[in-house]
Amino acid sequence: MGAIGVHLYKARGAKSPEGKWEPELKTQREGQPVAGEPQCPCPAVGLSKNNGSLAWCQNHKQCSKCLEPCKESWDLKKNHCQSFCEPLFPKKNYECLTSCEFLKYILSVKQGDCPAPEKASGFAAACVESCEADSECSGVKKCCSNGCGHTCQIPKNLYKGVPLKPRKELKFMELQSGDLEVKWSSKFNISIEPVIYVVQRRWNQGIHPSEDDASNWQTVAQTTDERVRLPDIRASRWYQFRVAAVNVHGTRGFTAPSKHFRSSKDPSAPPAPSNIRIANISANNDGSVNVMITWDLPEEPDIPVHHYKVFWSWTYSKYVIPAKKKRRKITDGAQNYVVLEGLQPNSNYNVELQAVTRWGQIRLKSAKVSLHFSTTQDTRNNKEQTSSAGKSQKGLVDPYPTFQRRKPTRFLKIGTPFYQDNQLQVKVYWKKTEIPA
Repeated sequence: MGAIGVHLYKARGAKSPEGKWEPELKTQREGQPVAGEPQCPCPAVGLSKNNGSLAWCQNHKQCSKCLEPCKESWDLKKNHCQSFCEPLFPKKNYECLTSCEFLKYILSVKQGDCPAPEKASGFAAACVESCEADSECSGVKKCCSNGCGHTCQIPKNLYKGVPLKPRKELKFMELQSGDLEVKWSSKFNISIEPVIYVVQRRWNQGIHPSEDDASNWQTVAQTTDERVRLPDIRASRWYQFRVAAVNVHGTRGFTAPSKHFRSSKDPSAPPAPSNIRIANISANNDGSVNVMITWDLPEEPDIPVHHYKVFWSWTYSKYVIPAKKKRRKITDGAQNYVVLEGLQPNSNYNVELQAVTRWGQIRLKSAKVSLHFSTTQDTRNNKEQTSSAGKSQKGLVDPYPTFQRRKPTRFLKIGTPFYQDNQLQVKVYWKKTEIPA
């Protein structure tokens, strides 16, 4: 939350002859002079002059440099500011560096003021060095001096100059484009500095809303407006939102989680499985063949895949296998492979794959994808397997040992010999080869 403070820092001091800001060394957190405290005035100047518009700052050449360190992808606790700013701005990185250093500062210093040393009592008054930084103290406590040591103490003026929380009632409007507009209203703002609103959301999937099964809170917007428009609203998810008001002095935290919201749209069918391919081919002692088929799982479907349907059949030339002749299997939705067992060697096969999700009593099915492959003895040299997309899937057979060369096996079984009409006879059995497994 403290990271947002870098956007709002109020400019102090004046420009140097080189055109750079020479800020007055005064912290906005503790109200005490701190030598060498880094500051980034450019966003606050832009926000003040342009009605607090972050969009203006993002599009301004200099102001936008101050916003770079605020991106959540950068870990300021583990990295140096120079290693972040210099690759981005090799020639002029002053704004980025001062913003980054100030951001590191406010991440390490909690809001509020340390009480006077003589006010300490109990363990807080012990002459020990129990802390060195605010981050070592729990909750809102700060690492403060008590005259003979440093202990974690409850600060005074914790919310001095800090904006009030927005009203907890949030309004939702689903737009025709599929976006969701979230609105809120603010209480009386005691701060003269610009205020930024941080919007977070969490969600759970299913027929009913659930806070126990919800995802972690995720920041989805930072805005100076009292509304935000959010894309990528999934039809099958129950959403909750919360908003915090932040200025240079700090924040009072987030509002209570909003009521649940779910889109009025029906969930979409799952996407068709992608990148279907052969992972391995192996031989059995009876001469039959096992083939492992694998595919890529979808990243974020509207509804998690419940199961996959797998159909396969023997083919030759342009002969079409009737649906009732096809074999089938069902695999778990979290599994991305299936093993087809007992296939005949030296044969051509076609496999089809379909994803299935469940929404209440409704089953949603993806389009089928297919893969044609051969179980010939030269499988290692059969470098191309074709998929339903019409593209060649090259080099899909893993370098596992394939089955050894052998004569075609007809799966013959010989019965017990017997005499009939003074002749020795024996019955021979075999599987039909018209439509193999």
